[in-house]
Amino acid sequence: MSITVEKAGPEDWAEVIDLGNYVFSHARGPTDFLRVLPKLYKQEYFMDSSHYIVRENGRIKASVGSYPLKWEFQSGHSIQGRGVGMVSVHPYARSKGYMNEALKQALADIKQEGMVFSCLSGDRHRYEYFGYTPVGSTYAFYLYERNIRHTLGHQWTSKLSLIQVRESDKKILEEIKKMHEAKLARMHRRADRFFEILYSYRAQVYAIMDGDKFIGYFICRDLRTGEHIVIELNMYDYSLLPEAMGLYIRQTMREPFRINANPHEWEKIAALFGFTETHSIVPAYHFAIFDFKKFTEPFLHIASKIKKLADGSFSFLIDDETSSKLLRVTISVTGGQPAIDVSAVGDVSAGSNKELRFNNLDAQYFLFSPMTAETLPAIRESVFLQSLLPLPLYYENTDGI
Repeated sequence: MSITVEKAGPEDWAEVIDLGNYVFSHARGPTDFLRVLPKLYKQEYFMDSSHYIVRENGRIKASVGSYPLKWEFQSGHSIQGRGVGMVSVHPYARSKGYMNEALKQALADIKQEGMVFSCLSGDRHRYEYFGYTPVGSTYAFYLYERNIRHTLGHQWTSKLSLIQVRESDKKILEEIKKMHEAKLARMHRRADRFFEILYSYRAQVYAIMDGDKFIGYFICRDLRTGEHIVIELNMYDYSLLPEAMGLYIRQTMREPFRINANPHEWEKIAALFGFTETHSIVPAYHFAIFDFKKFTEPFLHIASKIKKLADGSFSFLIDDETSSKLLRVTISVTGGQPAIDVSAVGDVSAGSNKELRFNNLDAQYFLFSPMTAETLPAIRESVFLQSLLPLPLYYENTDGI
């Protein structure tokens, strides 16, 4: 039997898509990646990404996709990463280690390219073996029609209107793009694929209008579980949010549904908290961090924008798997301005016994998980760390892979 691991070429596009469709349809129900994620899987886009394939006697039996990402921040920072997706192994070729080999090769190249991070979705304990873990925060608010009635009154009216956005609505799309690019943090969305990105996962996009004036937008879709969810929502004036969501319920008869918010969007969170039924906090996405300084720094700056940070300093150690070095990370705040320093420790046995020492996964939890304060006494005992952590890491579902 001949087994090879290699990068797919343009001639492999159809077979890779067919394999992904078959595997995901077999496991989860009907799947058509070309329709679900045209931003990635159109034939003309195929070679913009890397697809690692395992051939068995010449036939592709496994595939892992690696897709370029660029996170941009209002602070001027930007970080490069790779999203991993369409992890596919033919049902008759499982338990042969094919997925492991393809993903290991993908990760080796991601690190060789100098990427700061990678991300994906999937089972926690499957992907933690490869350095990914669910961290960050998404605030999920649950809305019923009765919440609108109790907030606005039984006979409420509104001068607002909703328009479902089409590809021909160029002016509205430009307004949405402008609003997206004004965020404190946003994933770069290519102008030539902007509409396809918004409509990922068969989403629907609505513009919120006040007469002829664009005042916001939201993106919604159905999950495989049957839950309806507003995955992205932005308005210039969040006091009008109950009216906008009330109009959506009237227009579509969809309720209940969930509305997502990111941890640094305090105006949106305050508005949603004021009229929705209930809420929860869930992990944002699965991340693997390869450069802790570059990844953490922009989120420190976001934290300083949304809350008052206590002055202070804290150091901890990371047994970094990417560099095979022991790193000392020092986070400090002076006059409300944060800074991070990462340096290699010469002796792996160095460091005070009092210093916290993490592997990569636990370091990600420490910095970015809302559960860390409940599990680490070091945070509960430090006013400085309580003011700082968790850092406001999130991931907008529209940019999912």
